[in-house]
Amino acid sequence: MFEVTNDVSRKTITARMSGFMRPNEMKEYVAVYRKATDSYNGGRHLVLADMRGLRPLEPESASLFSEVISHGRKNGCVMCAHVSDSTIARLQTARVASEASPNDDITVDCVSLEEAQNQLAKARTRLSLTGDGYASAGR
Repeated sequence: MFEVTNDVSRKTITARMSGFMRPNEMKEYVAVYRKATDSYNGGRHLVLADMRGLRPLEPESASLFSEVISHGRKNGCVMCAHVSDSTIARLQTARVASEASPNDDITVDCVSLEEAQNQLAKARTRLSLTGDGYASAGR
């Protein structure tokens, strides 16, 4: 299961993933997430990756996930706050993110959704990220 929302006024994409993300579903996720990323036209934005309940990814899904992470980082993502409740999924996601961005200095692992929101708020202030409007996509 996934849901992607794009809060343009806060320049923040929220990506919620849980369960088993099989390759077909990951392809759908990648398309929706890429569209949200591309809406910033390379401009700076933040990401909240809520992966609570996400099960370990199959190799094909992990490869697709790596590609979309790389796309986001090449196209304006300046911080990604990760929330996960599974050590295995967290380790796999960290590995996938490091493959997409070898000198990863934008990922912040958070222990709760509240901590992630606080970290994003600090980054928003520090980076003076503002905008207007709201967009949403998902399933």
